[in-house]
Amino acid sequence: MSSEEKRLINKPSTPRPEIDIVAYDVNWDTVYLLEVKSYLDSPGVPYDEVAIEQKEQSGRYKLLTAKNYRNVLSASLKGHWLQQGLMGNKTKISFGLIAGKIYRGREQEMFEYFKKQGWLFWGPSIIRDKVMLLGGKGYENNAVTIAAKILTR
Repeated sequence: MSSEEKRLINKPSTPRPEIDIVAYDVNWDTVYLLEVKSYLDSPGVPYDEVAIEQKEQSGRYKLLTAKNYRNVLSASLKGHWLQQGLMGNKTKISFGLIAGKIYRGREQEMFEYFKKQGWLFWGPSIIRDKVMLLGGKGYENNAVTIAAKILTR
């Protein structure tokens, strides 16, 4: 982010944004900026820390909880990617969370919140379904597919 962009988010000394995964959905012409949290050996992602809107970004889920930050960051990235020919003018930028564990089993609430925002959410149930689907595919010389096959035996 430029100095001007950092001023726009009221954080002139903020470090470079961290985005865990940038994913492109061809069917929807959408780039997703994703937070990814496994939290397998912890209580999980707390719904109350994600399903909030803050004036300024702070905490673990900055990308998901501060609209101004999302707007400035996505505009900045889109500008860079358009300039480099990496995306088209009509390509949308959206957000999401992939979480291996949700605190206190509030996965359905989390799913509904993300759906309401128009964002992507994969919680433990969806991840499990995706791994099962991948494990059921025919042979592929691909480490991820092979791992899914081993896990789903």
